[in-house]
Amino acid sequence: MKFGYQLFSALSLCQTKEGMISIMEKLSQLGYDGVEFFSYAGIPAEEMKTLLERLHLKGFNSHVQLERWEKDPEGEVRYAAQAGIPCLTIPWLPPEMRNAEGYAKIKAMIPKLLSLCEKYGITLLYHNHHFEFDKTPEGRYVLEDILGVDPALGLELDTFWAHYAGIDPVAYMESQKARMKLIHIKDYLTLDGGPVAGGLEMPTFCAIGTGKMNNQPIVDWAKANDIAWVCVEQDNSHIPELEAAALSIRALKAMA
Repeated sequence: MKFGYQLFSALSLCQTKEGMISIMEKLSQLGYDGVEFFSYAGIPAEEMKTLLERLHLKGFNSHVQLERWEKDPEGEVRYAAQAGIPCLTIPWLPPEMRNAEGYAKIKAMIPKLLSLCEKYGITLLYHNHHFEFDKTPEGRYVLEDILGVDPALGLELDTFWAHYAGIDPVAYMESQKARMKLIHIKDYLTLDGGPVAGGLEMPTFCAIGTGKMNNQPIVDWAKANDIAWVCVEQDNSHIPELEAAALSIRALKAMA
């Protein structure tokens, strides 16, 4: 089991090529094993591959926003293959898609994306938030309805958002064991009080080990079930991002 960092957690520091390279250098120095992308800051795929090798980091996954999937799906998959990124993820659905029509649209896209990913040897994943634990008219979780499109679609469970939705993340991972590929891990001070995003007042997040989330059972489950990567994600921070990143990796290594 290795520990990664979702670069979105340092969003403001990764807006330029130089900024992203600097953050990746610092994460390597802090002891992270890899990074999860949300953009590439204009860095070409071959250059990114060389950069990751130089820093002894693995680019283990990339979150590809819906508009990018719609604009150039093959380009996204080709980049990942060239850069040595083995997984690509559907990370988030905007509020206007959180309805029957929107879910039907994403379910229609998934087979095409799976086919492209298979062509290039890439694994396609889905990453949840809280709203995928709403129920469909048939009584299934929306998340399971989406995953049910194809058994080849893997799951990157965001354990905090499951918890936020009233779901026991460990029990849910156990129920989806065959699909579990990666895990997102967070910590929080309060379940509100953060900035508004997607029409929701966000929780106030914090470094792993400094808040109210009991992450030890999650790490234990990941270790027992050979989950390759546990990834830190912190959507907002009341302390500098890299300070929070340092606290988080220290706490995770102590849990492992």
